[in-house]
Amino acid sequence: MHVSHVRHGSTLLFVSALTLFLAACTQPLATGGKTKESFVCGDQTVGVVPGDGTTPKDVYLCPGDTLTWLPNGNAFSVTFPRKYPFEGPKKTFANDPETPNAPVKSPPAIYAGSLVVYHYDMTVNGQPVPDPQIVGGGGHS
Repeated sequence: MHVSHVRHGSTLLFVSALTLFLAACTQPLATGGKTKESFVCGDQTVGVVPGDGTTPKDVYLCPGDTLTWLPNGNAFSVTFPRKYPFEGPKKTFANDPETPNAPVKSPPAIYAGSLVVYHYDMTVNGQPVPDPQIVGGGGHS
């Protein structure tokens, strides 16, 4: 039978170094380490805001989720000039002048196979606002 003799100080140093190493490995590296993000699926709602466009600015949609814009007393329109994240034919979303505060709801989001950023053009009260975005696609793991 072979018995290893290890000094108490060496064992403490090894355990401390291992703990620091494991803690460092669970954090993203400051130089671009990769991390995994999770987003809660479900229908989303944004408020229309003059000057900023929407609050929140970015929205994450999973397949089948819908997006609702709340006008908050503002006239608005949203168009997707390139890729379109919803089921059905491409359309412009805008509130109805007859019912200006009625929420405007999208069709269900499509399944894109991976995360995709959908930029859209938006005007609020006739003024263009900074390009908000929707992140959609992906799947459930």
